[in-house]
Amino acid sequence: MVRDLVLKNDEVLNDIKIGFRKYRLSLLIILTSLLILVLYSQLNYSVDNQIAKLNMEKNYYVAENFKLKNQLAVLSSPERISKLAKEQGGMKNIDYRQVKFIDVNE
Repeated sequence: MVRDLVLKNDEVLNDIKIGFRKYRLSLLIILTSLLILVLYSQLNYSVDNQIAKLNMEKNYYVAENFKLKNQLAVLSSPERISKLAKEQGGMKNIDYRQVKFIDVNE
């Protein structure tokens, strides 16, 4: 003997309401946990992006600092300074045999 399963809308809705009332706290905890996880994931993603940007910026400044140190080494070389002094300042080559050194400690 086979019975037909007949679902009535009122009975189904009533069962859902009873089930919802019974497990309301569990559903609330699950939904709250999911919301917290999503927010934490967004925060973590944002922080990771900021870290990546800061690392790229740091690498740029390290490379720029290296370039500036190289330029400083070139600009402050004694050969370059001597050449500029002779060309622009009118400095002459020095004959050290004609220079008199004075000792200030005497």
